[in-house]
Amino acid sequence: MPSQFQHPTKKSELLPTLQELIESNPTDVPKEAAWIWGTDDEVGRLNLLSPELVKRVSQSEPKFGLVSSLNWDLTLPLHPPFGRPALKYDIQANPNALIHDDTVIMNTQSGSQFDGFRHFGHISCQVMYNGLTRDEIVGPNKSLRCGMQACSKHGIVGRGVLLDFARYAEEKGIEYDPFTRYGISLEQLQEIAAVQGVHFELGDILLIRTGWMKKYNELLAEGNIAELEQTGATAPNAIGIDQGDDMKYWLHDQYFSVVGGDQPAFEAWPSRTEECLHEYLLACWGVLIGEMLDLEDLAEKCKSTGKYSFLFMSAPFNSPGGVATFANALCVL
Repeated sequence: MPSQFQHPTKKSELLPTLQELIESNPTDVPKEAAWIWGTDDEVGRLNLLSPELVKRVSQSEPKFGLVSSLNWDLTLPLHPPFGRPALKYDIQANPNALIHDDTVIMNTQSGSQFDGFRHFGHISCQVMYNGLTRDEIVGPNKSLRCGMQACSKHGIVGRGVLLDFARYAEEKGIEYDPFTRYGISLEQLQEIAAVQGVHFELGDILLIRTGWMKKYNELLAEGNIAELEQTGATAPNAIGIDQGDDMKYWLHDQYFSVVGGDQPAFEAWPSRTEECLHEYLLACWGVLIGEMLDLEDLAEKCKSTGKYSFLFMSAPFNSPGGVATFANALCVL
């Protein structure tokens, strides 16, 4: 594996396939590890979002001047998945002047957010991205390495693509419950891309709309709070991309810079394999994972324009040593 990496303009021999990594990796790292950006790297595949790529995408992608925010209502979900605490929000009034402040206390993963590289490690090898250890996060050798501050400094600007599984399933007559485990297959993703006319490019930011948030919003509007409570379980059931070798190899070899969806875990939960995709995306490949992104408005604008690619922008929190960040994401079509 190269210790130094030049920004490529297209997929080339500089970018190893997953099979090549497995065959060449030393035994002291996960066999699927793609730590190819140097020993000091802290941003993983955000390295693909080079100045040249940002300039090209900024000039080529916006066609209609339509802006779509991916940030869900900050007060939602009412019961965050995996037992995380809900938002605590308060407004303070200055009694001596017409001035107000507000205070927000929130787990960074309790709403529209990106998992950072300190969130989830490769469990069997007990290591996180680029060799980061738990001892460096909360132990005596604590450091800021691979924290959200590194992603914040780099920023996330690139070409986003939406695969609208929810609309595809509706048109195909596929019945499923977003609040129950349903694994979206690689074959389905590839068919959606073909139908929508999506052609993937190096460094793409992959977004998948599953319908999870659409159902949540509908139940909330109906006042069906009891059914919404199940989403806050410590081990929730939810739709997402299926685990398996075909999906794993495809996700790696497409060289997405970021992935994300409108559901709690991006991948179907619970995992049907011993190792979940979080272990590969975050710990092995350095791919940020977006969860509970509000893709409803974006999906409508993509449908109305017939354009499923766009300029994607996100400003992660500048939180030293941070584990995750609110999405702070916008798309421009």
